[in-house]
Amino acid sequence: MPVDTPHSAYTAHEKKAQRVRDAVAGTDAIKGARTAYLPHPVAGYERLKGELLQEADERYAAYLQRASWLGVTGRTHEGMLGGVFRKAPTAELPSSIDYMLEDADGSGMALEQFAKLCVSALEQSGRAGVLVDYPEAEDGLTREQTRGLRATLRYYDSQSIINWRREGEALTLVVLRETYEDEVDEFERNQETQYRVLRLEGGIYTQQVYRDDQPAGEKVTPRDVAGNAWREIPFQFLGAKNNDEIPDKPLLLDIADLNIAHYRNSADLEEGAFLCGQPMLHVDIGDLDANQWQELNPNGVQVGSRRGIQTKGGSIDMVQAEERNLPLSLMEQKERQMLAIGARLIEQRGQNETAEAVRARSGAENASLSSVATNVSNGIENALRWALGFMGGTGDVIYQLNQQFYAEDADPQEVIARIQELDRGLIAKKDYRDWRRRTGGIDPERTDEEIDADVATGGTDLGVI
Repeated sequence: MPVDTPHSAYTAHEKKAQRVRDAVAGTDAIKGARTAYLPHPVAGYERLKGELLQEADERYAAYLQRASWLGVTGRTHEGMLGGVFRKAPTAELPSSIDYMLEDADGSGMALEQFAKLCVSALEQSGRAGVLVDYPEAEDGLTREQTRGLRATLRYYDSQSIINWRREGEALTLVVLRETYEDEVDEFERNQETQYRVLRLEGGIYTQQVYRDDQPAGEKVTPRDVAGNAWREIPFQFLGAKNNDEIPDKPLLLDIADLNIAHYRNSADLEEGAFLCGQPMLHVDIGDLDANQWQELNPNGVQVGSRRGIQTKGGSIDMVQAEERNLPLSLMEQKERQMLAIGARLIEQRGQNETAEAVRARSGAENASLSSVATNVSNGIENALRWALGFMGGTGDVIYQLNQQFYAEDADPQEVIARIQELDRGLIAKKDYRDWRRRTGGIDPERTDEEIDADVATGGTDLGVI
């Protein structure tokens, strides 16, 4: 079996994930996929030949061009990502790995940006992975000589994690698809594919890279700063539901599928408007035959002319397609459905909608996003502990993403009611301040101690007034 053989669960999952990635990417990706998302309106067009095929292709080109993509999935993705990172993550790292806050991957990517990649992947693909790696040191180097070497985090999207195996509790195999640059000359480089195989053999962790020009590369044994072999594969799966190797459903899949269906309806609506949208004059010539009509109206019929039209026992009117039609109704239905499951393009709060109603409507979305934030937090913490082990350091590792995603809008009447409750002693000042943090009245980063200190020095109690 070749090294690029995918896991049985990989192909089915990636079909779903690709739909979401394309929906997030927007118009160019969706229309670029052509019939994958917008079926041809001519049934059996693939069997046509010659002029009939050319005519069908021209019709599809116009059909595709008129179709309109509403970027709900992409905007929802941005809104969710912004919600998680509206507050900076809580990070406490031992000194031996605190460099990761500014450079997690060895190329200057900050740990927060690395976490954004992971959250974005779970929203779009439902899974991602993090490999903890440590530079291979030359034999014979002392601990002092290897002090400049650093552990790094490598990010892998769902497309790159093509195979895996778990035996009991132990992860024993991971196959990762990577790209590398093959230099042709000073100015040209080709992107080539390689496969990095992580194995646990006899309780020892090894790596092996496969390339077309090197079918089975040299097997290496990654070691920590002290030169010790690693006893597990330091690869962390991340999932939208669970941090295990089983691919999870992408968080935005339902919205993406509705978004694509909405796009198809728009193509039918626009084609109908193109074919039937212009007013058409209809004349009933009544008792006249064609020759009599021609005699009475030798110049034909002109819309907007001042010259009358002569007929007998007939009528004349303008025929035009009605504004309300089935494709439009279907599009509006899908917009309501997308809103119901958490789409963040359509306004979150209408004129007559209460804050409580918004919270209820956003509950499912927040619950799913909370799971993603929790899984990424736990996964990165675990990866950082491995990095700490590679570096030979000790201490506690804390890395937690924000769980308060959206500021709750507070009505002025609601603010007044809370202040009255506070004045009457019905709620504690701390509870009031926590509520104001959630509703945007207080900076979430501002602590009670900081507010009390300002009040003590003569400042305004921003937590109450």
